[in-house]
Amino acid sequence: MVHIHQAHHLGLDYGANPARISHYHLDLGESCVKWILFALNFVISLVGLCVAGLGIYVATAAKSYEEFFGSGSISLSYVFIGCGILICLIGFLGCCGAMRHSTFMLLMYFVFVLMLFMVQIAGIVTILVFKDDVKSQIKEAAVTKLAEYGNPAKSDVATKPIDVVQKGLDCCGIETGPIEWAADQKKATYWIRTHDNDVPDSCCVTETTNCGKNEAKATPDPAVVHTKGCETALYDYLTDNMLLIGGLGVAVAFLELFGLCGSFMLRRAILHGY
Repeated sequence: MVHIHQAHHLGLDYGANPARISHYHLDLGESCVKWILFALNFVISLVGLCVAGLGIYVATAAKSYEEFFGSGSISLSYVFIGCGILICLIGFLGCCGAMRHSTFMLLMYFVFVLMLFMVQIAGIVTILVFKDDVKSQIKEAAVTKLAEYGNPAKSDVATKPIDVVQKGLDCCGIETGPIEWAADQKKATYWIRTHDNDVPDSCCVTETTNCGKNEAKATPDPAVVHTKGCETALYDYLTDNMLLIGGLGVAVAFLELFGLCGSFMLRRAILHGY
């Protein structure tokens, strides 16, 4: 019969078997580490669920605007959803490892947390590096649709998506606001065939028929039409939510560092207790 201490060196895990827990005892300090690690990972699991939930909320809200701005506007949300679910699962693994005194689970937890921490660092760097590329992609998709606004043949891919965005985000145009609908700007090329200095009714604060007439100008009446460009409005919306998600991510990173230390100490104590 293989001795328990030798079995651990062979990679066999008897720590998860309650019948064998009697073979070792944790001292007071080590027991504190165990319960702190359990509580820590319980909190990590909850934070992971919050990150995933916020990611789902942002992705769902932005889905209405994807037809206008392109997939780049919500791709970051899916990243946070995946990370949130992974964080939750790792937290659950840490809780189980601590309570069952499983050296194998604690080892896997340590490895997964270390990998997740490195992935998070890489993700933050990637977001900072490609932030402008995503913004450029959003702008390019929006400009193409603005040019086709009002074209009956492009109603589903241009006119309707723009109306949805302008109503939903309380905005008008793309970058500079209502002035982009003016004939001399030559951006809304189909629209200006029949409208000189009008903005679509979806730009209006209170939408009524022809409420945007003669409002395609540099200084429109803010009581009549929205003055913020839709690119800025969406970017502000995503940034506000991403800052909240990012704050949770930073909190998780600190918890992960404590989790790494705690799992190492508890596993070491269990192994030395045999």
